[in-house]
Amino acid sequence: MPKALELRKVIELLKNYGIEFYSKSGGRHSGKFIKMGKSFPVKAHGMKTTILPYALKGLIKKFELPSDIFNRK
Repeated sequence: MPKALELRKVIELLKNYGIEFYSKSGGRHSGKFIKMGKSFPVKAHGMKTTILPYALKGLIKKFELPSDIFNRK
């Protein structure tokens, strides 16, 4: 199970996989990670918002990412 990370760190990691973050979609305090027709919404109150483990797990599953992507240093 991945540990919680700040949104800015998650964006940086996912950029290498061609996944972009759009903060202006999904509502006032949310954004979406998007790649080729797939999207995953997350709550975002700023770049220091903590993305919880269940959301990180959802990103791994949705975008078929390596299971240890968020545990790497």
